[in-house]
Amino acid sequence: MKQYLASFLQHATRRARSACSRLFSRRELRTTMIAAALSAIAPVASATSTDLSDLGPATDAICLISNYISGPWLFCIGLVVMIIAFIAIANSESTLGKVLGSVFVGVGLAACAIPVLKDHFKISYVCT
Repeated sequence: MKQYLASFLQHATRRARSACSRLFSRRELRTTMIAAALSAIAPVASATSTDLSDLGPATDAICLISNYISGPWLFCIGLVVMIIAFIAIANSESTLGKVLGSVFVGVGLAACAIPVLKDHFKISYVCT
């Protein structure tokens, strides 16, 4: 048992060292530091008095979708629409297919926007 544990620990140590050397190598040190700084600043940036109207003209499209279906169903439908659109973009060879796929990605994002804003960002907004 000790033999297996020792070999496992050696393997895990090698993997951890390679991961650390990859994250803190000369090439990746800058991006690692930027990511650490952004993650440190993120809690400060959370706004408490934000309104959905800050999204501008996209608010009308988001409210239109939200009035028909709401709750977790809307979030799931938005994810499914985006996944199908991403697959369509990846498999499309024509510009028209890519443009239509991008439109459906936007519709999926609009469908996911209301549940994400309400649940994760705690922004309350009533569509009028």
